[in-house]
Amino acid sequence: MRRGTPPEGDPGAGAADAVVVLGAQVLGPGHPAPAVRRRVSHGVEALRRDRARWLVLTGGVGAAGVSEASVMADLARRLGVPEHRLLLEEESTSTLAQAAAVARLARAGGWDRVVVVTDRYHLPRALFLFRRMGLTAGGDPARGPGGADRWRWLGGAVREVAAWGKVALQAASGGLRRAAEKARAE
Repeated sequence: MRRGTPPEGDPGAGAADAVVVLGAQVLGPGHPAPAVRRRVSHGVEALRRDRARWLVLTGGVGAAGVSEASVMADLARRLGVPEHRLLLEEESTSTLAQAAAVARLARAGGWDRVVVVTDRYHLPRALFLFRRMGLTAGGDPARGPGGADRWRWLGGAVREVAAWGKVALQAASGGLRRAAEKARAE
């Protein structure tokens, strides 16, 4: 597995260069929460269906003491993704940071087409941020077993309203522009 360096000469020339699975809470090493299981499973399906080169797994270290990306990589391996197709981004702790980090990976690897996998309520904001970072981004909302119950989904949707407010403030203060410029420069 390569952390942050896209493999060269890897086969795959589908609709996207990479399927990017956005991180979510993990409960500890080897213990993905249901959202992580759902997202990774869906991301692996998208990788195969879209014939993308890489599966990019994002998410830094949270309260569980292990990066979300590393827990997701263990799950992806168990679902049959070969090691050389995995890229881990283990520093980000926000959607904006994930978008910027993936943009840096893409530029380093000479690619820009991504399919973003996350929960449906999170997808519009994620796509907005990935596109602001200069990526050609499409979305594929995670579906499948382990889906959030109605109340958890509603809670996520309410959090998204606040997150959009934060994005608006970042845009107004120039923070999004600076993040995009930094992602392009690195």
